Amino acid sequence: MPRYLLFLFGWAACSAAQSLAQDTVLPLSIALREGLKNHPDMISADATMRVRLAEAFSVTERPNPRLEAEFHALTDKPTIELKLMQPLKRSYFGLRQNYAIIEQASVRADAQAQVAGALNDVYGRYLELWTVQELQAVREQNGRDFRSLREGLDKAVKAGQGHTIDLALIDAEIASEAAEKEALESQRLSRSAALARRIGRTDGKVIRVENPTGLSLPSSSATLEKFAVDRTPLRLALLKREEAARARLAITRSDRLGPMEAGILAEHDSDRGGVMLGIGFTFDLPLWNRNEAAIAGAEAAIGAARSELRQYEPERISALVRLRYRSAITAQRSAIHYRGEVVPMFEAALSQARENIAQGQAGVTQIQPIVTRLTQTRMREFELRVAALEARAELEGALGGRLEEALGASVR
Repeated sequence: MPRYLLFLFGWAACSAAQSLAQDTVLPLSIALREGLKNHPDMISADATMRVRLAEAFSVTERPNPRLEAEFHALTDKPTIELKLMQPLKRSYFGLRQNYAIIEQASVRADAQAQVAGALNDVYGRYLELWTVQELQAVREQNGRDFRSLREGLDKAVKAGQGHTIDLALIDAEIASEAAEKEALESQRLSRSAALARRIGRTDGKVIRVENPTGLSLPSSSATLEKFAVDRTPLRLALLKREEAARARLAITRSDRLGPMEAGILAEHDSDRGGVMLGIGFTFDLPLWNRNEAAIAGAEAAIGAARSELRQYEPERISALVRLRYRSAITAQRSAIHYRGEVVPMFEAALSQARENIAQGQAGVTQIQPIVTRLTQTRMREFELRVAALEARAELEGALGGRLEEALGASVR
């Protein structure tokens, strides 16, 4: 083999060894757990949740009583007038407390929907990184196959049973596979950084991931459909949002007459030498403003929530899960078929070709179609595995949760 190729392969091997030594192997379960705590969306969702919870609590606060005091000393008989007034609204008597409870539940449901989105995002980044890693592994396997062929061909050439041109062709293939693998390294580093950002890793180490296969798909989609209908976070959040909007509408309608004040009046009567007591109240006459704008806004919020809910009707959710399940199970079967049957057949043909080369019974031109078909088959098998995992991710997106959670819920 030419020296420059030996140098290239040695450098690539050393680089790979150093990279592996510095990489951190990250299981999917740990990535998801760290994503729950450190995903940017979760951090912002937590801050938003705290603000909304505080706003919901503020609705229940009532204004303090107002004390007015007037002292008159313009004559020889000074007087004192006191007014103790309490601002009132009809919604203070139960409606606002009810709204606060419902709104707090709505806020937490929205936060739970954010959890599902963050987990799906982490899983997607994890899958992207695994895809590049696996593609590099496919290139590495192709290179090993070419190198094994070269060993047999080199012996045949030295025995006078082969041609040096065949060696040159195989060297070119080996160099091509090594270059393709190295070209993927920048993508691997970029996707590792993207995943690290989602899970809050700051140590600067390159992440390596495992095969995110997870549990096998069930034999039917019935269990998954039931889970999705009962537990889809976004649907539950929209239901709570509609309930909170209806509670808000009840407040705005109750306060149609506007603010009122009621209180006690006290005046010192110098002539009679005592205190005169009375009651009083004030309110706005609802001639021009009957809170129509606030009522219209609350009704619009209910309509918006109901419109969004139509997208998550149980029938639609079941139909979507059913279709995603069929897609995932079909992709999984195709990947298993290719991996278990098609690829081994071409690998057996390549093994036979090695023996023929070693015996001087074949050259590179004769076995080139076998090698080409094997590399193509490996790439196709890789694509099918990726498609199966992507279909699985789409199924989990329709479920609104991890497949493990759905199947675990059915077991419990």
